[in-house]
Amino acid sequence: MSGLSEATRPTARLGPEPPRPAAPVPPWPTRLTLLAWALLGLGISAHDGEWSLWGLIAVTAGFGLLVAVVAAGGALRAPTRRELAAALAVSLVAAVAHPAQRLMHVHGGGLAAVDALAGLAVAAALVTLAARRDNVAWAAGAAVAAAAGITTIAAVGNPHIDVWFLLQQSSDGLRRGQDMYQQHWQHSHGLQAIYPYLPLTTVLLAPFRWLATDVRGGLLLSSLLTSWQLRRWAPAAPAALALLVLVHPHWVFLIDQSWTEPLLLALLTAALLGIDRGRTGLAVVALAAAVACKQHIVLLLPLFALWPSFGWRRTLQAVGLAVVAMLPWVLWSPHDFWHDAVTANLDLGVIPRALCVPTLLLRHGVAVGFWFPLATLVICYLLVARRVPRTTSGLAVGSALVLWALDLTNKQSFFNHYTLPLGLMVVAMTAAARKTAAP
Repeated sequence: MSGLSEATRPTARLGPEPPRPAAPVPPWPTRLTLLAWALLGLGISAHDGEWSLWGLIAVTAGFGLLVAVVAAGGALRAPTRRELAAALAVSLVAAVAHPAQRLMHVHGGGLAAVDALAGLAVAAALVTLAARRDNVAWAAGAAVAAAAGITTIAAVGNPHIDVWFLLQQSSDGLRRGQDMYQQHWQHSHGLQAIYPYLPLTTVLLAPFRWLATDVRGGLLLSSLLTSWQLRRWAPAAPAALALLVLVHPHWVFLIDQSWTEPLLLALLTAALLGIDRGRTGLAVVALAAAVACKQHIVLLLPLFALWPSFGWRRTLQAVGLAVVAMLPWVLWSPHDFWHDAVTANLDLGVIPRALCVPTLLLRHGVAVGFWFPLATLVICYLLVARRVPRTTSGLAVGSALVLWALDLTNKQSFFNHYTLPLGLMVVAMTAAARKTAAP
Protein backbone atom coordinates (compact mmCIF):
# COMPACT_ATOMS: atom_id res chain seq x y z
CA MET A 1 0.00 0.00 0.00
CA SER A 2 1.10 3.51 -0.62
CA GLY A 3 2.31 5.53 2.32
CA LEU A 4 0.06 8.44 1.28
CA SER A 5 -3.47 8.61 2.58
CA GLU A 6 -6.34 9.62 0.35
CA ALA A 7 -6.38 13.01 2.07
CA THR A 8 -2.73 13.74 1.30
CA ARG A 9 -2.50 12.12 -2.13
CA PRO A 10 -2.21 14.79 -4.89
CA THR A 11 -5.15 14.89 -7.28
CA ALA A 12 -4.60 14.61 -11.01
CA ARG A 13 -5.55 17.64 -13.11
CA LEU A 14 -8.33 16.94 -15.53
CA GLY A 15 -7.84 19.16 -18.58
CA PRO A 16 -6.16 22.56 -18.82
CA GLU A 17 -6.33 25.13 -16.08
CA PRO A 18 -9.22 27.56 -16.43
CA PRO A 19 -8.09 30.93 -17.84
CA ARG A 20 -7.40 33.56 -15.27
CA PRO A 21 -9.75 36.52 -15.39
CA ALA A 22 -8.30 39.45 -17.25
CA ALA A 23 -7.13 42.35 -15.17
CA PRO A 24 -9.66 45.18 -15.16
CA VAL A 25 -8.92 47.99 -17.59
CA PRO A 26 -8.25 51.21 -15.69
CA PRO A 27 -10.68 54.04 -16.43
CA TRP A 28 -8.20 56.87 -16.94
CA PRO A 29 -7.18 56.17 -20.59
CA THR A 30 -10.80 56.29 -21.71
CA ARG A 31 -11.51 59.38 -19.65
CA LEU A 32 -8.46 61.18 -21.03
CA THR A 33 -9.47 60.19 -24.57
CA LEU A 34 -12.97 61.60 -24.03
CA LEU A 35 -11.45 64.78 -22.62
CA ALA A 36 -9.13 65.01 -25.64
CA TRP A 37 -12.20 64.57 -27.87
CA ALA A 38 -14.01 67.40 -26.08
CA LEU A 39 -11.02 69.75 -26.22
CA LEU A 40 -10.50 69.09 -29.92
CA GLY A 41 -14.19 69.64 -30.66
CA LEU A 42 -14.23 72.92 -28.76
CA GLY A 43 -10.91 74.06 -30.20
CA ILE A 44 -11.91 73.67 -33.83
CA SER A 45 -15.32 75.26 -33.27
CA ALA A 46 -13.89 78.35 -31.53
CA HIS A 47 -13.55 80.28 -34.78
CA ASP A 48 -15.01 77.78 -37.28
CA GLY A 49 -11.67 76.03 -37.48
CA GLU A 50 -9.71 79.13 -38.44
CA TRP A 51 -7.02 80.85 -36.40
CA SER A 52 -7.83 81.44 -32.76
CA LEU A 53 -5.30 81.40 -29.93
CA TRP A 54 -7.82 79.81 -27.59
CA GLY A 55 -8.68 77.27 -30.30
CA LEU A 56 -5.04 76.32 -30.81
CA ILE A 57 -4.50 76.01 -27.04
CA ALA A 58 -7.47 73.62 -26.78
CA VAL A 59 -6.38 71.58 -29.80
CA THR A 60 -2.80 71.33 -28.51
CA ALA A 61 -3.93 70.39 -25.00
CA GLY A 62 -6.15 67.65 -26.40
CA PHE A 63 -3.26 66.33 -28.46
CA GLY A 64 -1.10 66.25 -25.34
CA LEU A 65 -3.71 64.13 -23.56
CA LEU A 66 -3.83 61.61 -26.40
CA VAL A 67 -0.03 61.48 -26.44
CA ALA A 68 -0.15 60.69 -22.71
CA VAL A 69 -2.60 57.83 -23.32
CA VAL A 70 -0.43 56.38 -26.07
CA ALA A 71 2.88 56.86 -24.23
CA ALA A 72 1.50 55.09 -21.16
CA GLY A 73 0.31 52.17 -23.27
CA GLY A 74 -3.16 52.61 -21.86
CA ALA A 75 -5.91 50.34 -23.20
CA LEU A 76 -9.37 51.80 -23.68
CA ARG A 77 -12.63 50.35 -22.42
CA ALA A 78 -16.32 51.04 -22.93
CA PRO A 79 -17.16 54.57 -21.77
CA THR A 80 -19.74 54.67 -19.02
CA ARG A 81 -22.99 56.55 -19.45
CA ARG A 82 -21.79 59.18 -17.01
CA GLU A 83 -18.58 59.70 -18.98
CA LEU A 84 -20.53 60.00 -22.23
CA ALA A 85 -22.93 62.43 -20.57
CA ALA A 86 -20.01 64.71 -19.71
CA ALA A 87 -18.74 64.67 -23.31
CA LEU A 88 -22.20 65.31 -24.72
CA ALA A 89 -22.77 68.13 -22.24
CA VAL A 90 -19.76 69.89 -23.77
CA SER A 91 -21.33 69.56 -27.22
CA LEU A 92 -24.70 70.79 -25.97
CA VAL A 93 -23.20 73.87 -24.33
CA ALA A 94 -21.27 74.57 -27.54
CA ALA A 95 -24.41 74.16 -29.67
CA VAL A 96 -26.42 76.55 -27.48
CA ALA A 97 -23.76 79.13 -26.59
CA HIS A 98 -21.78 79.13 -29.85
CA PRO A 99 -23.73 77.70 -32.81
CA ALA A 100 -22.21 77.50 -36.28
CA GLN A 101 -23.16 80.78 -37.94
CA ARG A 102 -20.19 82.86 -39.07
CA LEU A 103 -19.45 81.11 -42.37
CA MET A 104 -22.75 79.32 -42.97
CA HIS A 105 -24.04 81.79 -45.61
CA VAL A 106 -27.61 81.54 -44.38
CA HIS A 107 -29.71 83.96 -42.33
CA GLY A 108 -33.13 84.35 -40.77
CA GLY A 109 -35.43 81.36 -40.46
CA GLY A 110 -33.05 78.99 -42.24
CA LEU A 111 -30.25 79.70 -39.79
CA ALA A 112 -32.62 79.43 -36.82
CA ALA A 113 -33.82 76.03 -38.05
CA VAL A 114 -30.26 74.76 -38.52
CA ASP A 115 -29.18 75.96 -35.07
CA ALA A 116 -32.28 74.54 -33.38
CA LEU A 117 -31.93 71.12 -35.00
CA ALA A 118 -28.19 70.97 -34.30
CA GLY A 119 -28.86 71.61 -30.61
CA LEU A 120 -31.77 69.18 -30.62
CA ALA A 121 -29.56 66.45 -32.08
CA VAL A 122 -27.14 66.78 -29.13
CA ALA A 123 -30.06 66.81 -26.68
CA ALA A 124 -31.45 63.67 -28.31
CA ALA A 125 -28.07 61.95 -27.93
CA LEU A 126 -28.09 62.87 -24.24
CA VAL A 127 -31.60 61.49 -23.81
CA THR A 128 -30.51 58.13 -25.23
CA LEU A 129 -28.38 57.63 -22.12
CA ALA A 130 -31.58 57.10 -20.13
CA ALA A 131 -33.18 54.81 -22.72
CA ARG A 132 -33.61 51.09 -22.14
CA ARG A 133 -33.71 50.08 -25.82
CA ASP A 134 -30.43 51.37 -27.19
CA ASN A 135 -31.05 50.43 -30.83
CA VAL A 136 -34.32 52.36 -30.92
CA ALA A 137 -32.66 55.25 -29.09
CA TRP A 138 -29.81 55.32 -31.61
CA ALA A 139 -32.25 55.36 -34.52
CA ALA A 140 -34.13 58.28 -32.98
CA GLY A 141 -30.93 60.22 -32.31
CA ALA A 142 -29.60 59.55 -35.81
CA ALA A 143 -32.92 60.67 -37.30
CA VAL A 144 -32.69 64.05 -35.57
CA ALA A 145 -29.09 64.44 -36.75
CA ALA A 146 -30.18 63.51 -40.29
CA ALA A 147 -32.91 66.16 -40.12
CA ALA A 148 -30.29 68.72 -39.05
CA GLY A 149 -28.05 67.76 -41.98
CA ILE A 150 -30.86 67.78 -44.54
CA THR A 151 -32.09 71.16 -43.29
CA THR A 152 -28.55 72.54 -43.57
CA ILE A 153 -28.20 71.39 -47.18
CA ALA A 154 -31.64 72.74 -48.09
CA ALA A 155 -31.13 76.08 -46.33
CA VAL A 156 -27.65 76.72 -47.74
CA GLY A 157 -28.05 76.42 -51.49
CA ASN A 158 -24.57 77.86 -52.12
CA PRO A 159 -21.98 77.41 -49.34
CA HIS A 160 -19.54 79.75 -51.15
CA ILE A 161 -16.55 77.43 -50.82
CA ASP A 162 -14.33 76.16 -53.61
CA VAL A 163 -14.60 72.54 -52.42
CA TRP A 164 -18.32 72.50 -53.15
CA PHE A 165 -17.91 73.99 -56.62
CA LEU A 166 -15.16 71.58 -57.64
CA LEU A 167 -16.97 68.50 -56.29
CA GLN A 168 -20.23 69.49 -57.98
CA GLN A 169 -18.60 70.33 -61.30
CA SER A 170 -16.18 67.39 -61.32
CA SER A 171 -19.21 65.12 -60.78
CA ASP A 172 -20.90 66.68 -63.79
CA GLY A 173 -17.66 66.33 -65.74
CA LEU A 174 -17.37 62.65 -64.81
CA ARG A 175 -20.76 62.00 -66.39
CA ARG A 176 -19.61 63.78 -69.56
CA GLY A 177 -16.29 61.93 -69.67
CA GLN A 178 -14.14 64.91 -68.66
CA ASP A 179 -10.89 64.69 -66.73
CA MET A 180 -11.26 66.42 -63.36
CA TYR A 181 -7.56 67.31 -63.41
CA GLN A 182 -8.13 69.39 -66.57
CA GLN A 183 -11.35 71.13 -65.59
CA HIS A 184 -11.80 74.74 -64.47
CA TRP A 185 -14.22 75.53 -61.66
CA GLN A 186 -16.77 78.18 -62.51
CA HIS A 187 -17.86 80.73 -59.86
CA SER A 188 -15.19 79.58 -57.38
CA HIS A 189 -13.34 82.31 -55.48
CA GLY A 190 -10.68 79.87 -54.26
CA LEU A 191 -9.29 77.01 -56.34
CA GLN A 192 -10.21 77.47 -59.99
CA ALA A 193 -8.04 75.09 -62.01
CA ILE A 194 -6.80 72.56 -59.44
CA TYR A 195 -8.46 69.36 -58.27
CA PRO A 196 -6.66 68.82 -54.94
CA TYR A 197 -7.98 65.34 -54.10
CA LEU A 198 -7.50 61.88 -55.52
CA PRO A 199 -10.12 60.79 -58.08
CA LEU A 200 -12.18 58.34 -56.02
CA THR A 201 -13.53 61.27 -53.97
CA THR A 202 -15.58 62.44 -56.94
CA VAL A 203 -16.31 58.91 -58.14
CA LEU A 204 -17.98 58.02 -54.82
CA LEU A 205 -19.82 61.32 -54.40
CA ALA A 206 -20.93 61.88 -58.01
CA PRO A 207 -24.11 59.73 -57.78
CA PHE A 208 -25.44 62.11 -55.12
CA ARG A 209 -24.91 65.04 -57.48
CA TRP A 210 -26.62 63.16 -60.31
CA LEU A 211 -29.58 61.86 -58.28
CA ALA A 212 -30.01 64.45 -55.53
CA THR A 213 -28.34 67.50 -57.16
CA ASP A 214 -25.84 67.96 -54.30
CA VAL A 215 -22.73 66.01 -53.27
CA ARG A 216 -23.34 67.03 -49.67
CA GLY A 217 -26.05 64.38 -49.54
CA GLY A 218 -23.30 61.79 -49.92
CA LEU A 219 -21.29 63.33 -47.10
CA LEU A 220 -24.32 63.39 -44.82
CA LEU A 221 -25.01 59.75 -45.64
CA SER A 222 -21.34 58.95 -44.94
CA SER A 223 -21.66 60.38 -41.41
CA LEU A 224 -24.83 58.39 -40.78
CA LEU A 225 -23.16 55.26 -42.17
CA THR A 226 -20.23 55.70 -39.80
CA SER A 227 -22.57 56.01 -36.83
CA TRP A 228 -24.52 52.93 -37.97
CA GLN A 229 -21.30 50.92 -38.29
CA LEU A 230 -20.27 51.94 -34.78
CA ARG A 231 -23.66 50.92 -33.41
CA ARG A 232 -23.40 47.48 -35.02
CA TRP A 233 -19.81 47.13 -33.85
CA ALA A 234 -20.57 47.48 -30.12
CA PRO A 235 -24.28 46.77 -29.57
CA ALA A 236 -23.74 46.45 -25.81
CA ALA A 237 -22.39 50.01 -25.55
CA PRO A 238 -24.68 52.99 -24.97
CA ALA A 239 -26.22 54.34 -28.18
CA ALA A 240 -24.72 57.75 -27.38
CA LEU A 241 -21.23 56.43 -28.18
CA ALA A 242 -22.13 55.86 -31.83
CA LEU A 243 -23.90 59.23 -31.96
CA LEU A 244 -20.75 61.16 -30.98
CA VAL A 245 -19.70 61.35 -34.64
CA LEU A 246 -22.99 63.17 -35.43
CA VAL A 247 -23.10 65.71 -32.63
CA HIS A 248 -19.60 67.06 -32.07
CA PRO A 249 -19.44 70.88 -31.97
CA HIS A 250 -20.31 72.43 -35.36
CA TRP A 251 -21.00 69.09 -37.04
CA VAL A 252 -23.57 70.77 -39.33
CA PHE A 253 -20.84 73.17 -40.46
CA LEU A 254 -18.82 70.16 -41.68
CA ILE A 255 -21.76 69.03 -43.82
CA ASP A 256 -22.53 72.57 -44.98
CA GLN A 257 -19.04 73.16 -46.35
CA SER A 258 -18.95 69.83 -48.28
CA TRP A 259 -15.61 68.79 -46.79
CA THR A 260 -14.75 65.18 -47.56
CA GLU A 261 -13.67 63.93 -44.12
CA PRO A 262 -17.05 62.22 -43.44
CA LEU A 263 -16.41 60.00 -46.47
CA LEU A 264 -12.89 59.17 -45.28
CA LEU A 265 -14.11 58.37 -41.77
CA ALA A 266 -16.79 56.03 -43.10
CA LEU A 267 -14.20 54.15 -45.18
CA LEU A 268 -11.64 53.92 -42.37
CA THR A 269 -14.35 52.75 -39.96
CA ALA A 270 -15.30 50.02 -42.44
CA ALA A 271 -11.65 48.99 -42.72
CA LEU A 272 -11.18 48.82 -38.94
CA LEU A 273 -14.49 47.01 -38.44
CA GLY A 274 -13.49 44.50 -41.10
CA ILE A 275 -10.17 43.87 -39.35
CA ASP A 276 -11.87 43.43 -35.99
CA ARG A 277 -14.37 40.90 -37.37
CA GLY A 278 -11.86 39.00 -39.48
CA ARG A 279 -13.35 40.24 -42.78
CA THR A 280 -10.00 41.22 -44.21
CA GLY A 281 -11.28 41.43 -47.78
CA LEU A 282 -13.66 44.20 -46.77
CA ALA A 283 -10.85 45.88 -44.84
CA VAL A 284 -8.53 45.83 -47.87
CA VAL A 285 -11.18 47.31 -50.18
CA ALA A 286 -12.22 50.01 -47.71
CA LEU A 287 -8.62 51.04 -46.98
CA ALA A 288 -7.85 51.11 -50.71
CA ALA A 289 -10.85 53.37 -51.32
CA ALA A 290 -9.71 55.74 -48.56
CA VAL A 291 -6.18 55.88 -50.02
CA ALA A 292 -7.62 56.62 -53.48
CA CYS A 293 -9.73 59.47 -52.05
CA LYS A 294 -7.21 61.64 -50.25
CA GLN A 295 -3.43 61.79 -50.18
CA HIS A 296 -2.63 61.92 -46.48
CA ILE A 297 -4.27 58.55 -45.79
CA VAL A 298 -0.95 57.04 -46.95
CA LEU A 299 0.44 58.14 -43.58
CA LEU A 300 -1.67 55.42 -41.97
CA LEU A 301 -0.26 52.64 -44.13
CA PRO A 302 2.79 52.00 -41.89
CA LEU A 303 0.43 51.42 -38.96
CA PHE A 304 -1.82 49.02 -40.87
CA ALA A 305 1.28 47.16 -42.08
CA LEU A 306 2.59 46.91 -38.52
CA TRP A 307 -0.63 45.51 -37.05
CA PRO A 308 -0.61 41.68 -36.83
CA SER A 309 -4.34 41.49 -37.64
CA PHE A 310 -3.76 43.19 -41.03
CA GLY A 311 -0.06 43.07 -41.91
CA TRP A 312 2.12 44.28 -44.74
CA ARG A 313 0.79 41.87 -47.38
CA ARG A 314 -2.77 43.15 -47.05
CA THR A 315 -1.45 46.71 -46.89
CA LEU A 316 0.30 46.16 -50.21
CA GLN A 317 -2.90 44.69 -51.62
CA ALA A 318 -4.77 47.83 -50.57
CA VAL A 319 -2.13 50.06 -52.15
CA GLY A 320 -2.24 48.03 -55.36
CA LEU A 321 -6.02 48.24 -55.51
CA ALA A 322 -5.88 52.02 -54.92
CA VAL A 323 -3.35 52.42 -57.73
CA VAL A 324 -5.58 50.45 -60.10
CA ALA A 325 -8.54 52.66 -59.17
CA MET A 326 -6.55 55.83 -59.92
CA LEU A 327 -4.79 54.51 -63.03
CA PRO A 328 -7.26 55.87 -65.64
CA TRP A 329 -6.63 59.45 -64.52
CA VAL A 330 -2.88 58.93 -64.22
CA LEU A 331 -2.73 57.61 -67.79
CA TRP A 332 -5.15 60.22 -69.11
CA SER A 333 -3.02 63.21 -68.15
CA PRO A 334 -0.02 62.27 -65.98
CA HIS A 335 1.32 65.83 -65.82
CA ASP A 336 -2.01 67.34 -64.73
CA PHE A 337 -2.58 64.55 -62.22
CA TRP A 338 0.86 65.00 -60.67
CA HIS A 339 0.54 68.78 -60.55
CA ASP A 340 -2.90 68.87 -58.89
CA ALA A 341 -2.64 65.85 -56.61
CA VAL A 342 0.99 66.23 -55.51
CA THR A 343 2.84 69.40 -56.48
CA ALA A 344 0.06 71.88 -55.73
CA ASN A 345 -0.41 70.43 -52.24
CA LEU A 346 3.31 70.38 -51.43
CA ASP A 347 3.70 73.97 -52.63
CA LEU A 348 1.12 75.35 -50.20
CA GLY A 349 2.50 77.93 -47.79
CA VAL A 350 1.64 78.78 -44.20
CA ILE A 351 -1.21 81.27 -43.98
CA PRO A 352 -2.17 83.45 -40.98
CA ARG A 353 -5.73 82.11 -40.69
CA ALA A 354 -4.85 78.42 -40.40
CA LEU A 355 -5.28 76.59 -37.08
CA CYS A 356 -1.86 75.02 -36.55
CA VAL A 357 1.47 75.56 -34.84
CA PRO A 358 3.27 76.87 -37.98
CA THR A 359 0.70 79.70 -38.11
CA LEU A 360 1.45 80.60 -34.49
CA LEU A 361 5.16 80.66 -35.28
CA LEU A 362 4.57 82.69 -38.45
CA ARG A 363 2.71 85.30 -36.43
CA HIS A 364 5.90 85.68 -34.38
CA GLY A 365 8.16 85.89 -37.42
CA VAL A 366 9.36 82.26 -37.35
CA ALA A 367 9.07 80.01 -40.41
CA VAL A 368 9.42 76.23 -40.24
CA GLY A 369 9.86 73.76 -43.08
CA PHE A 370 8.93 70.14 -43.73
CA TRP A 371 11.29 68.97 -40.99
CA PHE A 372 8.77 70.07 -38.36
CA PRO A 373 5.83 67.81 -39.30
CA LEU A 374 8.27 65.07 -40.33
CA ALA A 375 9.98 65.02 -36.93
CA THR A 376 6.62 65.06 -35.12
CA LEU A 377 5.30 62.20 -37.22
CA VAL A 378 8.42 60.09 -36.62
CA ILE A 379 8.01 60.54 -32.85
CA CYS A 380 4.35 59.55 -33.07
CA TYR A 381 5.14 56.48 -35.18
CA LEU A 382 7.70 55.37 -32.59
CA LEU A 383 5.25 55.91 -29.72
CA VAL A 384 2.56 53.88 -31.47
CA ALA A 385 4.98 51.11 -32.47
CA ARG A 386 6.40 50.75 -28.97
CA ARG A 387 3.48 51.47 -26.68
CA VAL A 388 0.07 50.90 -28.25
CA PRO A 389 -1.64 47.51 -27.64
CA ARG A 390 -1.96 45.51 -30.88
CA THR A 391 -5.75 45.62 -30.88
CA THR A 392 -8.14 47.19 -33.36
CA SER A 393 -8.81 49.87 -30.78
CA GLY A 394 -5.07 50.49 -30.58
CA LEU A 395 -4.84 50.81 -34.37
CA ALA A 396 -7.63 53.42 -34.33
CA VAL A 397 -5.93 55.35 -31.51
CA GLY A 398 -2.61 55.26 -33.31
CA SER A 399 -4.26 56.46 -36.52
CA ALA A 400 -5.92 59.33 -34.64
CA LEU A 401 -2.59 60.34 -33.11
CA VAL A 402 -0.73 60.33 -36.44
CA LEU A 403 -3.38 62.39 -38.25
CA TRP A 404 -3.73 64.80 -35.35
CA ALA A 405 0.05 65.30 -35.34
CA LEU A 406 -0.06 66.05 -39.07
CA ASP A 407 -2.88 68.57 -38.63
CA LEU A 408 -1.19 70.35 -35.75
CA THR A 409 2.16 70.70 -37.54
CA ASN A 410 1.07 71.04 -41.16
CA LYS A 411 1.14 74.32 -43.10
CA GLN A 412 -2.63 74.71 -43.59
CA SER A 413 -5.03 72.97 -41.23
CA PHE A 414 -8.67 73.89 -40.68
CA PHE A 415 -11.86 72.57 -39.10
CA ASN A 416 -12.35 69.67 -41.47
CA HIS A 417 -8.86 68.22 -41.11
CA TYR A 418 -9.23 67.77 -37.35
CA THR A 419 -12.59 66.00 -37.61
CA LEU A 420 -10.87 62.84 -38.85
CA PRO A 421 -8.85 62.20 -35.63
CA LEU A 422 -11.96 63.36 -33.75
CA GLY A 423 -13.95 60.54 -35.32
CA LEU A 424 -11.16 57.97 -35.02
CA MET A 425 -11.08 58.45 -31.24
CA VAL A 426 -14.76 57.44 -31.18
CA VAL A 427 -13.94 54.43 -33.37
CA ALA A 428 -11.19 53.45 -30.91
CA MET A 429 -13.55 53.59 -27.93
CA THR A 430 -16.17 51.64 -29.86
CA ALA A 431 -13.69 48.91 -30.77
CA ALA A 432 -12.71 48.65 -27.11
CA ALA A 433 -16.38 48.47 -26.09
CA ARG A 434 -17.43 45.81 -28.61
CA LYS A 435 -17.79 42.99 -26.08
CA THR A 436 -18.59 44.89 -22.91
CA ALA A 437 -21.56 46.78 -21.64
CA ALA A 438 -21.09 50.16 -20.04
CA PRO A 439 -23.06 50.81 -16.83
